[in-house]
Amino acid sequence: MAEEDARLRAVVSLAQTMAAAYTPRESWRAAALGACEALGGSFAALSVWERDRGRLRVLVNAGQRAEGEEEFPEEEAYPVHEFPEITEFLHERWAGGGEPDAWVETADGLPGAGGPAR
Repeated sequence: MAEEDARLRAVVSLAQTMAAAYTPRESWRAAALGACEALGGSFAALSVWERDRGRLRVLVNAGQRAEGEEEFPEEEAYPVHEFPEITEFLHERWAGGGEPDAWVETADGLPGAGGPAR
């Protein structure tokens, strides 16, 4: 129960911090750090799916970044085909009118059977 309370507080804090943001970058940082805290992680990246370019473009790297990793990278992007679990999951869930969930990967790989964390 205490863990659920802590996660709920983290989500409320995330919403409050995002609401107080003055710039898009501040809201991206708040979202990534809030998700990181709510999920008990040490790092989170927030990306946008640029469908027309077939890539995921990183908006912010938050938390414990690797050496040389920028907080707000200007050119960090990855071909979306390198992450089929994201596109398959999003298409299955959202095309049918479902709600989005978080996609979480740890240093040891994806949790469970390779799907998104809940």
